[in-house]
Amino acid sequence: MEPFGAEQGIYKDVDVLDPEPDTYKPTELPEREDELSRIHSALRPITLGGSPRNILVYGPTGQGKTVGVDLKTEQLQQWADSESDVSLTVLRVSCKGAGKSWNVLAALVKQAREARYGKTVEKPRGPTKVELFEMLSDDLQAIGGMIIIVLDEIDGIQEDDYVLYELPRASIDSVSIGVIGITNDYQFHENLDADIRSSLGSREVVFSPYDADQLRDILARRAARALRDTYFEDEIKDSEHLQSDVLSGDVIPLCAALAGQDTGDARQAIHLLSTACDLALDDGSDIVTESHVRKAREEIQEETIGKGIRGETIQRKIALLTVLESELSGDAPEGTTQLYRRYKRFTKQIGADTYQQGTFREKLNDLAHGNILEGDRRGRGRGRGMTNMYSLSVDPDLVIDKVGDDNRLSQITERFE
Repeated sequence: MEPFGAEQGIYKDVDVLDPEPDTYKPTELPEREDELSRIHSALRPITLGGSPRNILVYGPTGQGKTVGVDLKTEQLQQWADSESDVSLTVLRVSCKGAGKSWNVLAALVKQAREARYGKTVEKPRGPTKVELFEMLSDDLQAIGGMIIIVLDEIDGIQEDDYVLYELPRASIDSVSIGVIGITNDYQFHENLDADIRSSLGSREVVFSPYDADQLRDILARRAARALRDTYFEDEIKDSEHLQSDVLSGDVIPLCAALAGQDTGDARQAIHLLSTACDLALDDGSDIVTESHVRKAREEIQEETIGKGIRGETIQRKIALLTVLESELSGDAPEGTTQLYRRYKRFTKQIGADTYQQGTFREKLNDLAHGNILEGDRRGRGRGRGMTNMYSLSVDPDLVIDKVGDDNRLSQITERFE
């Protein structure tokens, strides 16, 4: 049995390679200077005696949206704290899984009361959403001054947009409110009611996916802080000037290339590098190599995606197979109607229940929420509404392998091998 305490090995500060900002949050985002500048411009009126602008921040997962907003609001808070005549309060709430305005308002009331009283309080229970908004207004008035409300993953509010309508329009004595919404959903703004859209999204900032060069520099900065004998030559903080005795030269370029070709997700790239370092530590190796990176990628896909696929219901597995067939035949991404035809053929082939198209669509959306499928809303054309298009976001071979473990579906997956 291995003893604890002797495994430091290549690490100097292991937390720096944790991709979650709750564990380690960078103090700079040089790849996002343009985006940070636009956020700065929307918040600048506060420093001029005016009111903050409302902002909607878009971009895929792992692009620095939340960290960027945090950096600028924290910088603004530091400025306000240094000014004797400025009162600024920042409230941050995650809307992920909220579903309804009630849950967001309850979280905001809790945040506001903690800011007001300087101690931890419980979320309110029982009031209606209208009563919650009145409670929030009372608390904000008691706090006073400039108040910025950050709603992370704002699309989690879904259909109930009461809070999105009321917050930007709130008129509270001695209070100026600015709302910053952060979302992965590029269609979120377009799907809002016109009145909400005009007030909530007065400024928009888009965080486009990182490219491989940017990911290399991000990983280099993390590596220099996290790993021993790893530093920047001439204090120039980019991948070309990184020197390391514990990373082979191809590790960071490979991590960046693999993440860049998938989603451009910095968290994915950092997770990959972190896992490769852990594998090197497990091997007792003093150097992280390309083989550790490739093994790490396989392990991550196996653990996070493979187990998820294997544990899915039979109906979700069949839905996944429709997208797999579409992908392998070169037709992806495909809409629900086309995939449903494949679904009916598969259910008939194995003697499974055939659900209605609406229920089938729910299965596809469940898989998209689990990051097994990529779901993209597109217009059908002028006046014809929107449709969901689906493609695989994981390796087809992984799908064949894990779904094929189910004896009921192996007769379908065998022809894909």
